[in-house]
Amino acid sequence: MDWQKIALFLSFIFVQSLFAGEKSPKEVSVASLLRVGFSPKLVAIWQQKVKAPRAEFFAWKRSLKDKEAALVSKLWKVENLSYPPPTRETKPNVHQSQNNRGNDVLNENKPKTESPAKDPFLEDHLFLGLGYQNLDVQYLPREEKNHSSFAFGGFQKGQRFSFEKRDENFLYGIHFKYNSFHITSGNRYKPIPHFYFAKDPEFYSQMDRPNSPLPQPIQSSHFFGTQNSIFGKLTDYGIYYAPGFSSYPGIYVSSPNKSYSGVWSPGENKSSFFINDTLQLQQFGKHRIQSESILNHKESVGFYYSKSEFVDSNFLVDVTFYRDSPLLYGNVSSGDFRPEIPQTLGYMRGSYRNILGGEVLSSQEGHRYESGGSGFLPIIVSQYGNVLCRYRQYNEVGNYQYQETGRAIFYEWRKDRTVFSIGWERRELGSQWEGKIAIPIQTGHLLELSAIFREGNLKTRSWFENWTYASDFNINLTDREEIIKIKYINQFLSLNVSYSEKKTSPAPILFINFQFLHLIDL
Repeated sequence: MDWQKIALFLSFIFVQSLFAGEKSPKEVSVASLLRVGFSPKLVAIWQQKVKAPRAEFFAWKRSLKDKEAALVSKLWKVENLSYPPPTRETKPNVHQSQNNRGNDVLNENKPKTESPAKDPFLEDHLFLGLGYQNLDVQYLPREEKNHSSFAFGGFQKGQRFSFEKRDENFLYGIHFKYNSFHITSGNRYKPIPHFYFAKDPEFYSQMDRPNSPLPQPIQSSHFFGTQNSIFGKLTDYGIYYAPGFSSYPGIYVSSPNKSYSGVWSPGENKSSFFINDTLQLQQFGKHRIQSESILNHKESVGFYYSKSEFVDSNFLVDVTFYRDSPLLYGNVSSGDFRPEIPQTLGYMRGSYRNILGGEVLSSQEGHRYESGGSGFLPIIVSQYGNVLCRYRQYNEVGNYQYQETGRAIFYEWRKDRTVFSIGWERRELGSQWEGKIAIPIQTGHLLELSAIFREGNLKTRSWFENWTYASDFNINLTDREEIIKIKYINQFLSLNVSYSEKKTSPAPILFINFQFLHLIDL
């Protein structure tokens, strides 16, 4: 046995030892598949694919989307699955024939099978996180203008930890697992996907996505829970204590892929519910729904957003509804001053292929009630975008009574999350320019720009389309003379800049938020 064969034998033993404590996909029982939430159809497909060659199995795994992809990912973690890499043949030595060497050259020129895509956040790593925020507003105290944060932590074998400094406070976060049990404690991690639950009012994270080491920063909270099968599906549930949400402890429950989640504090009768799911209702269309609410015996706050597509995606309906109150969770939009009066706003836009349709809006803020409606129709329709004519009615009653009519011309191109929209609207006592650009540059990268410029003596507030994310409220009302917002986001970097001016104030308002995340592989 020459040294090459000895090395091959030892490497084989080493590889097998690495995977000795892990299961292969072929070893997963049907009961385990059903416990995670697999449908009978998906179970049958799984059993068929695990018998296929390695490359075919991973090609199928990469092709999964939405719920099926989430279920397979969940199974991979719960069952600690692994697929040992294929053993490689040794290259022929110098004593082998010329024909064999020629065959090896041909094999090397064959296309290699791509390795399965990996989530970098699920690989063992350390991380560094930086954040800086500046809100330049006249008469605002310095300690409220600037906020900074630094975080260091890691992820290893399913366990997470972080140490961070937010302004002058030193904080920690841990998420430890043992079998089906887990404990989460500190100011960073929580086993529920809620955005506003015990949210730190001075900070927010643009890195909040599945498995991210920097989800939304929270106030001190503690969770103890377990994962068990309920009604045939693996469900996460347990108890928590979060003074930032309620002074009493409570219970929580979350669905397998965290599409649905709820918390309840019986001592205060305060609860919160979260939904983030896509529903395929065949002839009744496709619906993407995002919602989060917080309720107690005094009031309820939160948001609802849905995007619906009907008849081969030709008919589109977007609905936004939110109630914004600082009484329960503080300001929801960094850099935007909101009165101590709850605002309730509802907005709906319906269209045929984004070229013919209408909008309605209703808002109540104390004694100020605003409403309006609009219709738009195409002048020019082409594959390069559409030129639209829009008619919009603005109404306000309460302390003042105003009514205005706007007539506008727009260029628009909308497809999925890509938006190009720029136009000019004329009213009786003034006019406004408005624009919105949203470009998903590639997977995980998004660039957005929103702007509005008001001229003259406009009496009613303008409808301002902010971002495409529901939690950022994609529509709002503004009386600012000028607003420019720019946002760039990817997995490891984000920049959010907002500049605005009020006609009644000589000092502009500038908001800057920068966040950075770096992973160090272990």
